[in-house]
This record gives sequence, structure tokens and C-alpha cells, in this order.
Amino acid sequence: MSESTHTGVAANAATNGTNGNHASAPVIERPARTTPPPEPPAKSKFSLKRPLMILLVLGAGVAYVAVRGVEKAKEDVIRVAKVAYHQVAGGEKKEIVNPLPLQPPTTAWDGLVDVSKTERETIGMRVTAVLAQTEPLKLELNGATDYDQNTMTKIRPLFDARVTAVYKSTGQAVKKGEPLIELYSTALAAAKSDLRAKFVQWDHDRKLLDSRRPLALSKEISNVIWVDTQNAELNSHNGYLTALDKLIVYGISQDEIQKLIGQLSDKTSETGEVEDVHDISKMTLRAPIDGIIVERDVVSGNFYDDMAVLMVISPMDKLWVWGNVFEKDQSQVYLGQTWEVEFPYLDEKIEGQVEHISTRVDPVTRTLKIRATIPNPGKKFKAEMLVKAVLRIPPVPGHTVIPRNAMAVINREHCVFVQRPDNPDKFERRIIDVDQERYDQVVVKSGLKPGEKIVTNGSLILSQLYEDQSTLNSGLPL
Repeated sequence: MSESTHTGVAANAATNGTNGNHASAPVIERPARTTPPPEPPAKSKFSLKRPLMILLVLGAGVAYVAVRGVEKAKEDVIRVAKVAYHQVAGGEKKEIVNPLPLQPPTTAWDGLVDVSKTERETIGMRVTAVLAQTEPLKLELNGATDYDQNTMTKIRPLFDARVTAVYKSTGQAVKKGEPLIELYSTALAAAKSDLRAKFVQWDHDRKLLDSRRPLALSKEISNVIWVDTQNAELNSHNGYLTALDKLIVYGISQDEIQKLIGQLSDKTSETGEVEDVHDISKMTLRAPIDGIIVERDVVSGNFYDDMAVLMVISPMDKLWVWGNVFEKDQSQVYLGQTWEVEFPYLDEKIEGQVEHISTRVDPVTRTLKIRATIPNPGKKFKAEMLVKAVLRIPPVPGHTVIPRNAMAVINREHCVFVQRPDNPDKFERRIIDVDQERYDQVVVKSGLKPGEKIVTNGSLILSQLYEDQSTLNSGLPL
């Protein structure tokens, strides 16, 4: 077989398969890549995140070393490493079922934070003595002024009437006796007529009694007639007094009543004084006091019954002040307590006393109201003015006062660090019960005694050291 024949067979065998007995398989041609593969995103040339984080970590480490010292810092790092080693996998690469507990320290921790004199100077720690409470607490309240309800006068018609004229408006000052409202009433006319009729009847019975008195004494009339005459005069007199009281209740003055019945008396007729009663249906309501018209609900021409309040007059020489006390502070308020009322927009302060404590809590604001009465010289204070009230709560024996920066809050508990009297390098963490927090001071109910020394500047650093020490000794966060 020639060389060309061998070449063709081999080519054919390569085309048909290894044994040359199978059908030829189609040849799949892959398209050539026309575009280059995408390049990975270019890295930022410069980023501040990593350097800043490194600087923060280094700064924290330097500060920690400065506070704890080099040797103590080394010990802390070794302890943390041991904790991490035991809590991760117990030193072996295996599945964690129960983390190994932290190995107990060689000596039990006494719960005190050790800070040497050098360390205290480094962090700028300050220590001060606890003081007994001598000044009263100040409970600040919000409130408003109001009219003194005990001095206000309501103008009513006291009978059904139609208003024919109104002489004063809201805000106007009035003097006692000045006319306010003109009324026209048939009920008033009937009352006046009844008084005159009762007066005439009583005057008749009185005269008859006077004329029969001598006859009764001389036995010229029977005893029955004399008794009947006495009873008639007594009944008519009582009827006259009842009609007179009715007019007095209506507000008719004694002068007006005398003019009304004057023309019916014989003595008045002899002197020629006869009342000119041109219209007994009219009446003028006059101001009973000096003051200001603070309310007006009357219009000329309208009809009003005896329940209507036409005007309200306030003398404005005194005002009420209402304060709002939260439920948690109600035990600190009592009658007779002194409070200072401040008018922020007038830059004035005035003192009063608690004279009323509400018996119900406002369901919206959850506060109860207290009230005091204050003088209003010159009538410069107005009703509904916003005020700030400061209640003075007397000091309580056993309460103490500490600076505000001495207190720290850990797990919602207020605490301070007390310097041990037997060792000034040791500080005890103590829980306190706070009565009131001010912007610069804290009043403590219990937990401290006067004279004990506590940390002011540096209390937060001690709090962190205490938490770290507790974590290292227990293996659990504080």
C-alpha cells in the first residue's frame, strides 16, 4: 500500500472514530472571541476609612495603657486572649457544643476598682464629700392664671324679662351703681302691683285695729270681733312683708319701694309727696361692685329667663393661679405650701400659697391641679396668662446632695463610686436612690451618708474600668 493510501485511511479513521466503524460526528466550531473579557473594577487610589480606623484603635489602646499602666495592660490582654481562646473552640479546631468557662482568677475579686494616685492625676480624677440636704427642693410646674371665682359677680334678671337697652360692653370698667341693662317685664309689674295691693290691705286692717282698740278696752265690742280684727291685721301684714321680700329679691332698692307705696300712705298724701310711677314694668340693673366686664351675653331686644347670665363682673384685684402636678410628684404637695409664680413675659415674680389640691387627675395630661391666690396690684396681670410655678419642698432628714457629674447610669441603675476611707486607691461602686435630678446637683434619698467621698470628674472612666474588671473576672458582660 502506498504512502498516500495509508495517509487517506488514517485521515478517514480520524474522521470516523478510533475503529473506523461508526458514523462520522458533526464538527462543532466555537466562535472566536471578538471582545476582551471585562476587566476587574479599578481599586480606589485613596481611602480614609482604613487609616481612620487604625488611628482610632491605636488611640484607644494608648489611652487604656495610660490609665492602666503597661504591666496591668499586658495582664488584661493576656486575660482577654484566654477568654477568647476558651470561648471560641477550647484551643482546638472542633465544633463548639458548650463553651469552656473562664478559668477563675487566682484570687477572688473584691468588687473594688484600684486606681493609684498617679493614675488619678493622669485622668484628672476629682473627689468630693457628700453633703446633707439643707436647701429645699424646687418642683417646677407649668400653669396659667384665672379669674378669682370667689370675687366674680354674675348679673341675672331674676325674672323673665325683655332687654330694652345695654349700656356696657366686655372689657369696660364699671363703678358700683352704674346702669348696666334696662329690662321690661310683666312679672316685675305683677310683683309691684301685688306689693301695692298688699300694702293697701294691711294699711286698712291696721287702721281698723287702731280704731277698735279703745272699744275693746271699754267692752263696747265683743271679744270675738276684737280677736278677728287682730288676726286680719296680722295676716295682711304678713302678706305685705312677703310681697316686699319678693321685690327685694328682684333687686328693687328701698328707695324705689318707698316711692312705689308712698302715694298710698295718708302721711305722704298730707305732705303732698306723690310718686310718679309712669311704668312699673321697667327696671334698671346696676353694677353691684367696682370691676371689669369680663363676660357679656346679652343683646338688646332679646327675651331672657331667670336662669340667664347676662354679664359677669370681676374686681381683678386678685387672681387664681392653677399649676399642673404630675402623678409621681403628688406626694410632695400639701396645703399651705409656698410657691413662687413667675410671669416669663413680664419678668415678674410673686409668691402665693397652695390653697386647693384637686381630687381628680386629668385623664389627658395625667396631672392634678393645684391652686393659689395672688394679688394683682394695678390690674396688670390678666386671666389665662402662662406662668411658671416653683414649689419649695422642705429638706428631708437623711437625704444627701451630690454633684451631677458624680452619678453614672449602668443598666438603668444610678450609681456612684465611693472612695474607701481605709485605702484611697480603692473605689466602691454603690447603687443610690435618686429623689430629684437638677442641672448641677442630684438629691439622693438613700445609699449615701454625709461626709463620704465620691468621685466627680472621672466617674465615667471608673464605670468603664469596673465593667471591664467584672467581665474579666466572670467571663460575662456586666
